[in-house]
Amino acid sequence: MSLAADRGIVALALAFLVALSGCASLSPSPPVVDAALGTPSADASDGDDGAVSVAVGGTGSSPVPETRPADNPWGRAPVVVGIDAAADGRDYAALVESAVDYWRANASAAAYDPAFVVVPNASEPDVTVSVVERIDACGDYDGADAVGCAPLFDGDEPTAPTEPVSVVVAAGYDDRTTETVLKHEFGHLLGLTHDDADAFPALSARIETTRLPEPDADERESPFRERTVAVHVDLSNVSPGERATYEAEIDHALSYYESGADGVAPANRSFERVSAPEMADVTLSVSAFRDGGSGVRWRRTGVDVDDDAALEWYTGGDLVVDADLDPSLVDWYVGAGFGYLLAADERADLPPPFRDGDPADDPAWRGVAGERRSTTTPRATTSPAATATATANKNENENGTGNVTTPAGVPSENARISTAGARVVP
Repeated sequence: MSLAADRGIVALALAFLVALSGCASLSPSPPVVDAALGTPSADASDGDDGAVSVAVGGTGSSPVPETRPADNPWGRAPVVVGIDAAADGRDYAALVESAVDYWRANASAAAYDPAFVVVPNASEPDVTVSVVERIDACGDYDGADAVGCAPLFDGDEPTAPTEPVSVVVAAGYDDRTTETVLKHEFGHLLGLTHDDADAFPALSARIETTRLPEPDADERESPFRERTVAVHVDLSNVSPGERATYEAEIDHALSYYESGADGVAPANRSFERVSAPEMADVTLSVSAFRDGGSGVRWRRTGVDVDDDAALEWYTGGDLVVDADLDPSLVDWYVGAGFGYLLAADERADLPPPFRDGDPADDPAWRGVAGERRSTTTPRATTSPAATATATANKNENENGTGNVTTPAGVPSENARISTAGARVVP
């Protein structure tokens, strides 16, 4: 795996003024919140560091106040800064201290004296710096691109904060980037805006960022990122009389993974059925395989967050079950397909029931709804190594790989997915 980090330009843009509907006269008013935005990445659709092409706070947005706090908003000193970060071996306290030192040395001519004191494990901090995997929202900004977030204190509202003020920084960036984002966000606590960038470069609307390299998905114990997997099931090609059977078979496969899949899957993984495919991590459908073969075909999606051409996390995918399968075998093939989507890269990585490819060997997978069983049992899946890797993206921000599960004896060319996309024709 290449350890080259991804370097990009980060746009730091002010988010809209937080407003309370029907409460415009309330005092004090909510502070303006600033969202530091990232550049394009493969994970923009999932809410990690992606890109936006326009800056929040442009035409049509609320104006940014030009006033600054004339005095320390807390009305006292020192202002205690605590830190909430995972124990990942990084010295976040030193980075926060460096950002605070920067403003101690530079802010007095433009803002109140920054009487910040860093106490990492403070029980009652005035400011809490949180390092999080991703920032899902920042004030009214709910895009996928924020790498930092903090309130912009307005001198028109000098009321002291009654709760700890939150400064949020996205994880996954090198020390220089993290320190710069911290300087930027602490500048907003001082009431400074992007217009002050000439005097304070850390407040620039654009800064250079460097991502840390991350382990590839195949190096992780659990490469599927989400613990709760949203699944959309499309049974439109199944006759009304058989849909209840298909539902029972699919539920059997999902409950197997929810229970830990004989120790292969995380015990706390759960599945949520959703009504629309756009809400799903995984879509499951039934369609006839018109070009030969049988079983289940799958295409995995994931994200490459450090731009090394390898997926760092699996995020979902598509399963297509052959409409000509006996319904009693649907659970087995759905189970095998989910094994690949969630983690497996080789047949040996699948949970035990799916490793030898014969549902007849395990009575738990011979049908769960009392339906008849086929007189000829489809057998082994083709080896993943014998299949082509799909290079088509699920969308422009997600990468996909594909494979097929078929009975034994099917020629290898029938077990391949075209590099142009899924080979299944409805």
